[in-house]
Amino acid sequence: MEINKVIAALNSDLRREILKIIAGRPMTAVEVFRELKKGRPQIKYRETVYRSLEKLFDAGLVEKYYVKEKGLCYKISVTNLTIDLAKGTISGKTTG
Repeated sequence: MEINKVIAALNSDLRREILKIIAGRPMTAVEVFRELKKGRPQIKYRETVYRSLEKLFDAGLVEKYYVKEKGLCYKISVTNLTIDLAKGTISGKTTG
């Protein structure tokens, strides 16, 4: 896990909200988009959600996998982060 990627990924209200949403259960980008639309009507494009999910994936904060009936799903992979500022490292407690 690269500290700069994680910090960049978490530097967004939208991406942090997405993490809260998928912490409950794995979801597709469309399912996340629909859930976000309930509280954030300004979200107009599911591509915005997809790009956000991919940024979280690149940072190692979410996993993605394919489900035959649903398509590409995302789930949270890290529930707690520890940043060591003296060493410039980051570690995460993974979900089961």
